Amino acid sequence: MKKIASIFMSFLLLGFIVTPAHADLGIQVDDPWVRTAPPNAPALGAFVKIYNHTNQDVKLLSAHADGYKDVQLHRTVEADGMMKMVEQAFMPIPAQGSLHLKPGSWHVMLINPDTVPKKGDTVMITLTFDNNTSQVVGFKVRKGKMMMHHKMH
Repeated sequence: MKKIASIFMSFLLLGFIVTPAHADLGIQVDDPWVRTAPPNAPALGAFVKIYNHTNQDVKLLSAHADGYKDVQLHRTVEADGMMKMVEQAFMPIPAQGSLHLKPGSWHVMLINPDTVPKKGDTVMITLTFDNNTSQVVGFKVRKGKMMMHHKMH
């Protein structure tokens, strides 16, 4: 037992063990979900809160999911008195900040699914960031509040 304690102390002194207080948490996601849709839906919205625990601004560059013709980054914006979804080249996540993908705002569009997932299913989406990292995240399919924009384009 003394030998194990001695080895452990050597690693601590050499800096090979990182304690959670000093660990770089990087990019973290919370509450990933996809809104339920009818079986013939041409597209679905995916939402998540992304935290950037680094000291550098990070960009979400792309998303990918098997079983969809295309996956795009979108933002709902008002233009000429109309709300419309606009494809984005990236999504900014500030250093030590977060970005909330939610209905009526930033979101991921899952376009032309082979099969529309049902409530309770999980859609695996790969998120790729400009800091040379990517994460495969399970997005749970659930009901979400519908956005009621009478001027939606």
